[in-house]
Amino acid sequence: MESIARLIPDVVKFADGQDDVLAAACGAAWALAVGDATLKASRVVSLTGRTLTVATHDARWKRQLEAIAPQILFQLNHILRQTLVTRIHLTVDEKFVALARYKPPSPPLPVAVLPEDLVSSASVITDESMRAQFLRLAAACLARDRQMESASRHPEPRKT
Repeated sequence: MESIARLIPDVVKFADGQDDVLAAACGAAWALAVGDATLKASRVVSLTGRTLTVATHDARWKRQLEAIAPQILFQLNHILRQTLVTRIHLTVDEKFVALARYKPPSPPLPVAVLPEDLVSSASVITDESMRAQFLRLAAACLARDRQMESASRHPEPRKT
């Protein structure tokens, strides 16, 4: 997982402010910042501004996470390598956590479009759904970069 943690700041950098990409990066960082039990009992819902909303399984988990939120916040931003999150808002939503935990597998990615070292590094993510989400995110960032490079090499003619 450490090799994946090194890639998350690059994903944030290439996200270029896209909220869904930043939220996915925060979700990956959350998974690395908390323990397995906490990960099973909570899921990142959204990132609004610099507030990360996290759903918990029940009120007991919410209280426990509120108590250690400053440490989690520090760890999150350490993984992200920037202060992307300044507040963690915790809610109780047992159904959301359960649904997030049991997502059906995503369709396989065309791994040929991804660098081999990225795909092999992602293999350490044991959660299939999370690994697929990470690879989709990486593929989207790479595709956007290629598109931007192509546009800069072949600018559209100016309209007069």
